[in-house]
Amino acid sequence: MARLIHVPVVHSMVEMGSAAAGYQAAYIARHGEQKWRERSAEFDAIWRAIATAIAARHLDLRRVKLYQDSLPVSGHEAALMRDLAARGSRNHQLLAWLVDAGATLVGTESPALLLEEYRLLQSPERTDAAAATLLDQRDRFIAARIDETLGDDENGILFMGALHHVAKFLPPRIAVEVLPLGGP
Repeated sequence: MARLIHVPVVHSMVEMGSAAAGYQAAYIARHGEQKWRERSAEFDAIWRAIATAIAARHLDLRRVKLYQDSLPVSGHEAALMRDLAARGSRNHQLLAWLVDAGATLVGTESPALLLEEYRLLQSPERTDAAAATLLDQRDRFIAARIDETLGDDENGILFMGALHHVAKFLPPRIAVEVLPLGGP
Protein backbone atom coordinates (compact mmCIF):
# COMPACT_ATOMS: atom_id res chain seq x y z
CA MET A 1 0.00 0.00 0.00
CA ALA A 2 1.18 3.51 -0.80
CA ARG A 3 0.69 6.53 1.44
CA LEU A 4 -0.01 10.06 0.24
CA ILE A 5 0.38 12.97 2.65
CA HIS A 6 -1.79 15.87 1.52
CA VAL A 7 -0.50 19.34 2.34
CA PRO A 8 -3.21 21.95 1.66
CA VAL A 9 -1.51 25.08 0.34
CA VAL A 10 -2.31 28.70 -0.28
CA HIS A 11 -0.55 30.12 -3.29
CA SER A 12 2.03 32.84 -2.74
CA MET A 13 2.52 36.07 -4.62
CA VAL A 14 5.47 34.54 -6.47
CA GLU A 15 3.27 31.73 -7.76
CA MET A 16 0.60 34.20 -8.92
CA GLY A 17 2.91 35.53 -11.61
CA SER A 18 1.71 38.62 -13.43
CA ALA A 19 -1.47 38.83 -11.32
CA ALA A 20 0.53 39.31 -8.10
CA ALA A 21 1.09 43.06 -8.23
CA GLY A 22 -2.59 43.79 -8.82
CA TYR A 23 -3.64 41.47 -6.01
CA GLN A 24 -1.19 43.05 -3.56
CA ALA A 25 -2.27 46.58 -4.48
CA ALA A 26 -5.96 45.70 -4.09
CA TYR A 27 -5.34 44.01 -0.73
CA ILE A 28 -3.37 46.97 0.61
CA ALA A 29 -5.98 49.42 -0.68
CA ARG A 30 -8.70 47.49 1.14
CA HIS A 31 -6.92 46.46 4.36
CA GLY A 32 -3.80 48.62 4.66
CA GLU A 33 -0.04 48.08 4.55
CA GLN A 34 0.14 46.78 8.15
CA LYS A 35 -2.40 44.02 7.44
CA TRP A 36 -0.37 43.07 4.35
CA ARG A 37 2.77 42.70 6.48
CA GLU A 38 0.86 40.65 9.06
CA ARG A 39 -0.56 38.42 6.33
CA SER A 40 2.92 37.88 4.88
CA ALA A 41 4.31 36.96 8.32
CA GLU A 42 1.45 34.50 8.86
CA PHE A 43 2.13 32.96 5.47
CA ASP A 44 5.81 32.45 6.37
CA ALA A 45 4.81 30.90 9.72
CA ILE A 46 2.52 28.43 7.93
CA TRP A 47 5.36 27.28 5.67
CA ARG A 48 7.71 26.89 8.64
CA ALA A 49 5.07 24.75 10.36
CA ILE A 50 4.65 22.63 7.22
CA ALA A 51 8.42 22.09 6.96
CA THR A 52 8.60 21.18 10.66
CA ALA A 53 5.67 18.74 10.38
CA ILE A 54 7.24 17.01 7.38
CA ALA A 55 10.66 16.79 9.06
CA ALA A 56 8.99 15.31 12.17
CA ARG A 57 7.80 12.38 10.04
CA HIS A 58 11.42 11.18 9.65
CA LEU A 59 10.60 9.84 6.19
CA ASP A 60 13.21 8.06 4.11
CA LEU A 61 13.20 10.80 1.49
CA ARG A 62 14.77 8.46 -1.08
CA ARG A 63 11.36 6.75 -1.10
CA VAL A 64 9.27 9.93 -1.28
CA LYS A 65 7.64 11.38 -4.39
CA LEU A 66 6.65 15.06 -4.40
CA TYR A 67 3.56 16.28 -6.27
CA GLN A 68 2.92 20.01 -6.67
CA ASP A 69 -0.16 22.00 -7.66
CA SER A 70 0.36 23.63 -11.09
CA LEU A 71 3.64 21.79 -11.80
CA PRO A 72 3.19 20.49 -15.36
CA VAL A 73 4.56 17.23 -16.69
CA SER A 74 7.23 18.72 -18.92
CA GLY A 75 10.70 17.29 -18.37
CA HIS A 76 11.59 20.68 -16.85
CA GLU A 77 9.97 20.20 -13.44
CA ALA A 78 13.18 20.70 -11.44
CA ALA A 79 14.11 23.87 -13.32
CA LEU A 80 10.62 25.32 -12.80
CA MET A 81 10.74 24.45 -9.10
CA ARG A 82 14.23 25.94 -8.66
CA ASP A 83 13.21 29.13 -10.49
CA LEU A 84 10.20 29.71 -8.22
CA ALA A 85 12.29 28.85 -5.15
CA ALA A 86 14.90 31.43 -6.19
CA ARG A 87 12.13 34.02 -6.58
CA GLY A 88 11.09 33.46 -2.97
CA SER A 89 8.28 30.89 -3.09
CA ARG A 90 8.32 29.21 0.33
CA ASN A 91 6.45 26.23 -1.15
CA HIS A 92 9.11 25.73 -3.83
CA GLN A 93 11.95 26.36 -1.38
CA LEU A 94 10.55 23.48 0.70
CA LEU A 95 10.35 21.31 -2.42
CA ALA A 96 14.00 22.16 -3.23
CA TRP A 97 15.06 21.25 0.31
CA LEU A 98 13.23 17.90 0.06
CA VAL A 99 14.70 17.15 -3.37
CA ASP A 100 18.19 18.03 -2.14
CA ALA A 101 17.63 15.59 0.75
CA GLY A 102 16.72 12.77 -1.67
CA ALA A 103 13.02 13.07 -2.58
CA THR A 104 11.86 12.84 -6.20
CA LEU A 105 9.91 15.69 -7.78
CA VAL A 106 7.20 14.45 -10.14
CA GLY A 107 5.47 16.46 -12.85
CA THR A 108 1.91 16.55 -11.56
CA GLU A 109 -0.40 18.37 -13.94
CA SER A 110 -1.47 18.27 -17.56
CA PRO A 111 0.09 21.21 -19.42
CA ALA A 112 -2.98 21.34 -21.69
CA LEU A 113 -5.39 21.59 -18.76
CA LEU A 114 -3.27 24.26 -17.06
CA LEU A 115 -3.28 26.28 -20.28
CA GLU A 116 -7.02 25.83 -20.58
CA GLU A 117 -7.47 27.09 -17.01
CA TYR A 118 -5.30 30.14 -17.72
CA ARG A 119 -7.40 30.93 -20.79
CA LEU A 120 -10.62 30.41 -18.84
CA LEU A 121 -9.45 32.81 -16.11
CA GLN A 122 -8.84 35.46 -18.79
CA SER A 123 -12.15 34.86 -20.54
CA PRO A 124 -15.14 37.15 -20.09
CA GLU A 125 -17.31 34.05 -20.72
CA ARG A 126 -15.93 32.29 -17.63
CA THR A 127 -18.62 30.62 -15.52
CA ASP A 128 -18.45 28.87 -12.17
CA ALA A 129 -19.69 25.68 -13.85
CA ALA A 130 -16.92 25.76 -16.46
CA ALA A 131 -14.30 26.41 -13.76
CA ALA A 132 -15.64 23.52 -11.64
CA THR A 133 -15.60 21.14 -14.62
CA LEU A 134 -12.02 22.08 -15.43
CA LEU A 135 -10.94 21.71 -11.80
CA ASP A 136 -12.52 18.23 -11.78
CA GLN A 137 -10.58 17.32 -14.96
CA ARG A 138 -7.34 18.55 -13.38
CA ASP A 139 -8.01 16.55 -10.20
CA ARG A 140 -8.66 13.39 -12.23
CA PHE A 141 -5.40 13.88 -14.16
CA ILE A 142 -3.44 14.50 -10.95
CA ALA A 143 -4.91 11.38 -9.32
CA ALA A 144 -4.04 9.27 -12.36
CA ARG A 145 -0.52 10.72 -12.37
CA ILE A 146 -0.05 9.85 -8.69
CA ASP A 147 -1.44 6.35 -9.26
CA GLU A 148 0.98 5.69 -12.13
CA THR A 149 4.09 7.06 -10.38
CA LEU A 150 3.69 6.20 -6.67
CA GLY A 151 4.78 2.67 -5.82
CA ASP A 152 3.05 0.52 -3.21
CA ASP A 153 5.99 0.84 -0.82
CA GLU A 154 6.47 4.59 -1.25
CA ASN A 155 5.24 7.78 0.36
CA GLY A 156 4.02 10.75 -1.61
CA ILE A 157 3.58 14.33 -0.51
CA LEU A 158 0.94 16.28 -2.40
CA PHE A 159 1.12 20.08 -2.13
CA MET A 160 -2.30 21.09 -3.42
CA GLY A 161 -4.57 24.12 -3.23
CA ALA A 162 -7.62 23.95 -1.00
CA LEU A 163 -10.15 23.92 -3.86
CA HIS A 164 -8.86 20.60 -5.19
CA HIS A 165 -10.34 17.19 -4.34
CA VAL A 166 -7.72 14.81 -5.73
CA ALA A 167 -8.19 12.16 -3.02
CA LYS A 168 -11.67 11.19 -4.21
CA PHE A 169 -10.17 10.01 -7.51
CA LEU A 170 -7.32 7.95 -6.06
CA PRO A 171 -7.49 4.15 -5.98
CA PRO A 172 -7.92 2.36 -2.62
CA ARG A 173 -4.27 1.19 -2.69
CA ILE A 174 -3.23 4.77 -1.84
CA ALA A 175 -3.97 5.79 1.75
CA VAL A 176 -4.40 9.55 2.05
CA GLU A 177 -3.83 11.61 5.17
CA VAL A 178 -3.75 15.36 5.69
CA LEU A 179 -0.54 16.68 7.19
CA PRO A 180 -1.27 17.81 10.77
CA LEU A 181 0.57 21.00 11.66
CA GLY A 182 0.59 20.42 15.39
CA GLY A 183 -0.46 22.93 17.97
CA PRO A 184 -2.20 22.65 21.32
